[in-house]
Amino acid sequence: MHTNWISQLGDYNPQLFREIKGRLHKRNVLLAVTTSLLTQLGVFLYFQSLLPNSDSITYTNYHKYCTGQYLDISRECLFDGFGNVMINWPLWFQDIFTGLSIIGFFSILVAGTYLLINDLATEERRDTLNFIRLSPQSHQSILFGKMLGVPILIYLGVFLAIPIHLWLGLNANLSLISIFGFYIIVITTSLFYFSGALLFGLVGSWLGGFQAWLGSGAVLGFLLFTQQSLKDEVSFNYPFVILKLINPYYFIPQSRGLTLDNFNWFALPLGNNWLTIIGFAVVIHLLGAYFIWESLQRCFRDRNATMLSKQQSYLLTIAFTIITIGCANWSKVVFGIGNIASAMTENMACLMFLNLWLFLYLIAALTPHRHTLQDWARYRHLASSPTGKRQLMQDLIWGEKSPAVVAIALNVIISITGLSLFTLVSTTDIYTKFNIFISLIFAGSLAVIYAVLAQLLLMMKNGQRLFWTNGILGAVIILPVVALAMLFSYPGNQTFLWLFSIAAPLIVLYPSSGASAMTAFLAIMGHVGILGLFLFQMTRQLRRLGESGTRVLLERN
Repeated sequence: MHTNWISQLGDYNPQLFREIKGRLHKRNVLLAVTTSLLTQLGVFLYFQSLLPNSDSITYTNYHKYCTGQYLDISRECLFDGFGNVMINWPLWFQDIFTGLSIIGFFSILVAGTYLLINDLATEERRDTLNFIRLSPQSHQSILFGKMLGVPILIYLGVFLAIPIHLWLGLNANLSLISIFGFYIIVITTSLFYFSGALLFGLVGSWLGGFQAWLGSGAVLGFLLFTQQSLKDEVSFNYPFVILKLINPYYFIPQSRGLTLDNFNWFALPLGNNWLTIIGFAVVIHLLGAYFIWESLQRCFRDRNATMLSKQQSYLLTIAFTIITIGCANWSKVVFGIGNIASAMTENMACLMFLNLWLFLYLIAALTPHRHTLQDWARYRHLASSPTGKRQLMQDLIWGEKSPAVVAIALNVIISITGLSLFTLVSTTDIYTKFNIFISLIFAGSLAVIYAVLAQLLLMMKNGQRLFWTNGILGAVIILPVVALAMLFSYPGNQTFLWLFSIAAPLIVLYPSSGASAMTAFLAIMGHVGILGLFLFQMTRQLRRLGESGTRVLLERN
């Protein structure tokens, strides 16, 4: 029976069978089981030590797990007829449930991310990944086999904790639907994070042995940061609340109510109902995983392909813009009263910050490398007829191998259009709206300038051009702000120089920074000049690539 089950698994997904067979050794299984059981025991004993007793309340008559009158973070301790402290058992079970929940999803997401990236790096180093590509399996089957098989020991350890986890939740008076809703969230967030881990494992091989640590460290840092910084109820007033939806911490069931009960999307109170917010979060996870999965399949099938097609990038920008704008504080800036200008400015700053990360990803996902551009430029050089020239713009918008600058510019237009419509429907004053529009112009011009710079750098002959591109682009984004902050701590000093840094949209957005209309206009002209210079250089480089590629082709013939 056991052999038959293994045989069926091998027929269904050979890659999953390969991963499981390589990891489920007796020693590894015993280690995973022992670690899981000891962790559960350790957590239980730790919370057992926190229970109040007659000795621990000698000097104070208050404790968190007592049942009397509530005072600050503790309750007055009451005693039964035998002199024993009356304990709030549901609260105690709730805290153990929460502790195990945090340990569980942190183990899955952080350790699973590390294992997946490290596995792909090892396969790449041993040159076995190319053999896997050549196997008759579909790309989806291989990637799903990796995702399910590589972290199998972590899955085993977490699965062993589910019975006691369910028991704790029921004793904490939590409903089964809320507990299983949390399990669904962990599964879908795992799909999202693991898809990203596999993609990073494929495209980040230039980082070497540091790759797995960087990826898992980024996941750990994100989970900790969002868990600590977004706890406050004020976070619901800003679009950053979207980050709560991709952190399972905020979906841990609470007997005291929902953690996301104040979440609104386009002023719709989705957080009022547990099933609604779970469903919305699952849609976000699956949508993100879909776009990452598209990138995964493209990169796995062809190592020289861009992570996204241009058409997919437009769909991604549209979806991202709608979702993030919906998380803004519509109740106040569109339907509310009070200091709307301040709320609108803060919400727009958050939206532009989120869009910054989107466009950094789009630049990385759409920009082709030197060899791809050489093939495209040679084709354009040979097809220099009037008909070919008429098709150039269409190729720049939709083509797979053409430069990404026009596509990035179109994505910028899509994003700015959505943000501008949000600004127009808000009830803020005209002066604030004008500042927002100028700020969006700066944000869009910076995105296109960074895209052209990245394209120029990836056209270098240097074999380490990917490393140099990331380093130089990162320096161009970060170093000007650091230098200006050291020389002129206040943006009101030398505002013109600040408008050429990544901080330019915020400088214009907040009028107290001292950016006049004339200064902003001159800075925009400066951005246009820089962009024009970069475009001229890129066009000349493409022409050279096309001519040299054609010459080589003719010499071979």
